[in-house]
Amino acid sequence: MHLSALVVSFPCIFDTMRPEEIHDKRVLLSPLNWGMGHVSRCIGLIHQLLEQNNVIMVASNAEQEAIFRMYFPELDYVALEGYPFQFEGNGNFAWDLAQNLGALKSRLKKELKETQTLVRSHTIDVVLSDHRYGFFCEDVPSVFITHQYHLPVNGMQVLADKWHKKRLRPFDHIWVLDYPDSRLSGKLSANPNDNRVKYVGPYSRFSLYDLNREKTEETVVVVSGPEVYAQQFADEIRANHPEATFICPDAIELDEVKRTSGNWKEQDTAILNAQRLISRSGYSTIMDLEALKIPAFLYPTPGQAEQIYLHNRLTDCSEYNP
Repeated sequence: MHLSALVVSFPCIFDTMRPEEIHDKRVLLSPLNWGMGHVSRCIGLIHQLLEQNNVIMVASNAEQEAIFRMYFPELDYVALEGYPFQFEGNGNFAWDLAQNLGALKSRLKKELKETQTLVRSHTIDVVLSDHRYGFFCEDVPSVFITHQYHLPVNGMQVLADKWHKKRLRPFDHIWVLDYPDSRLSGKLSANPNDNRVKYVGPYSRFSLYDLNREKTEETVVVVSGPEVYAQQFADEIRANHPEATFICPDAIELDEVKRTSGNWKEQDTAILNAQRLISRSGYSTIMDLEALKIPAFLYPTPGQAEQIYLHNRLTDCSEYNP
């Protein structure tokens, strides 16, 4: 019998590993730095893992760490450089990414070495990567966390999907943040034909709160994403909804509106008080709405195929009712 046959004939002890099965472990977690949605959805996951008596170390950039510390000041944090992304604001995400591909590949190689060093120096048992392709280690079970096993691409862009799936190969497990019927992400996660995939359900930071409260704000607008697109979105919504409460970064110029620019905990309060939201159609927002159970008007970021797909799939005239 060939050696390769011997290897595949023995099941991995972690074949069925899911979030609820991780107890009393040292866990290293890192989110992608492209948008704060990756930080947001990791908050609910971290909360669950802490409840299961795990020790968590978070690897992130300074901006991400500052947000995590609002919810989990007791965790161990280590600095980790983000991925190089620069957006021109013309709505062509694919072109923007292509221009940064060389720098991204270089970063992935460096990140792999950094992850291996962290695992060995801190005696890590499990590595959790929220869509960071280079954040894994062959020494321990490594999990890729995503909502899109398949990228929403067409034509020549299928090469991007092939590159994406190639980058998934080193991971032992793939956690899809959706239900088994892919009711939230649709074709992005449906029929993966990959036995590493586990549907673990949606994750939201609002799972940390008591959701039974009076809704005192009629409309709350959440402005997010790369700054150039966020400013465009804020300007457009302000023109049509000047009475709304806006949640947006300090860098966004927005005058003569009710505005919340405080920390995430203050922003959470505004969202929890909202009767409806206006937001981008990012997947982390959709998972938040699944937890909050309030209607929303969703708008895709120009040129971002994933948000356009989710918007078209889940909404009727932009309104989404979870």
